Amino acid sequence: MSGAGNSRPENGLACRRLSGRRDAARKRDGSLERLAPLLLLIVVPLSAQLNYELMADRITKSLALSKGERVIIRYDSGYFAEMTAPLEKRIVAAGAVVAAKLPYLEPGKFENAPLAEALKNADVYLWMPVRERVRIVTIPEQIMLAGWLDGLVTAHPAEYDRLYQDALEIDYAALRKTQDNLEVVLRSGTVRVRTPAGTDLTFRIGNRPMNKQDGDASALRMRDAKVRVDREVELPAGVVRVAPEESTVNGRMVIPEARIGGVIARGIRLEFTSGRIAKVEADENLAAVEAELKKPAANQFREIGIGTNPKLAAIPGNKTLPYFGYGAGVLRMSLGDNEEIGGTVRGTYRRWFFFPDATITVGNKTIVRDGKLTLD
Repeated sequence: MSGAGNSRPENGLACRRLSGRRDAARKRDGSLERLAPLLLLIVVPLSAQLNYELMADRITKSLALSKGERVIIRYDSGYFAEMTAPLEKRIVAAGAVVAAKLPYLEPGKFENAPLAEALKNADVYLWMPVRERVRIVTIPEQIMLAGWLDGLVTAHPAEYDRLYQDALEIDYAALRKTQDNLEVVLRSGTVRVRTPAGTDLTFRIGNRPMNKQDGDASALRMRDAKVRVDREVELPAGVVRVAPEESTVNGRMVIPEARIGGVIARGIRLEFTSGRIAKVEADENLAAVEAELKKPAANQFREIGIGTNPKLAAIPGNKTLPYFGYGAGVLRMSLGDNEEIGGTVRGTYRRWFFFPDATITVGNKTIVRDGKLTLD
């Protein structure tokens, strides 16, 4: 299900660092050794007009590679192949090692052994853009990567090519300040979320871990990770994620439109009591919604995400939100398992809803008004 009539963004530019080991240690020469393998999910534009050198610089700066670190580059030779060479050059210049360059598989092929072997000693996995339905990440490969951390394959509309490049070049110090201020306010009292469609939901954050995507993918950052998603670092940066205290989630979530399997449900209304859905209504395809919510953990509140990247603004007339709602002021709320973000809900279900027109208040402070970030 996707909220407010917005589909999930498809193939944006992202960095993820996957970690099974939780720390970083200093080598004898004083450099940091990354004890946490990292998966870097790269979601990048297709256009040949883009500055690949500039984007490769940003990605490798975010990685802050140390001497001897082993990097896997996973690529699609027919999609954004121009990025591979600039990245490889910078990886080597940083003193790291390109341990493997592995093409994505064609549908129907299951040659998983090369990836399994490469992952044994890898520190970083670069998940380059992949064409949907033309190349795939197989289920066995996904399971391998999930042994480090969860990952996603995404695609995006061509109109967002330039947007994603521009969203890399932001004031990261200002972004961190905004996210730090946002954390302070969110922890200060009861959070209330309202939308024009009728959402009116309240909850408290308490001492729950706050994941702030600020573009820092360094080994030092990995050392301080508190929850699983702290070891996933994404570019473009720009979201603050947290699982509220489940027992405090009460009120109504209204989703104007959502795709459920092969049907579109409209006017979905979910009533929450202590973090669980107590009542379900829908104007169209209620039965499909009810069936969906019977999946393990689907009837429980998962997390919120508030976008803070000033350059990830939606293109007028395009219903697809840029990169997972990381644009400043966009709200994402979800259902299901929230272990990776530090919550207590367990199950196999996860589903996001996007609300680009929400108003969020904490006490007498308004942090988002009608989808615009108002916190400085």
